[in-house]
Amino acid sequence: MNMMTRTVVGMVVGVSVGACAPTTISPNWGVAYQNMRAQQVLNPAAGEQLDPVEGQDGKVSATAMEAYRKNFEKPDAEFTRSAVASGVQTK
Repeated sequence: MNMMTRTVVGMVVGVSVGACAPTTISPNWGVAYQNMRAQQVLNPAAGEQLDPVEGQDGKVSATAMEAYRKNFEKPDAEFTRSAVASGVQTK
């Protein structure tokens, strides 16, 4: 190999290795995410309380959950698409 080829190969290898260097992460990295998660917690001590949850009674909650689950059991409504250019309908 001549000197020019060695120089070019050396430069390519140097640039390639330099491109793999890790970037320095800011000390504030992830703070916004942590703040957002903390703001979504209504009561941080909820797991320590042994009082029953106040709200709907069991029958009303069970009925609401059954209706919610039945929502996903129904098949999607069939629809027809028409091709305007040819006038042919497909299902």
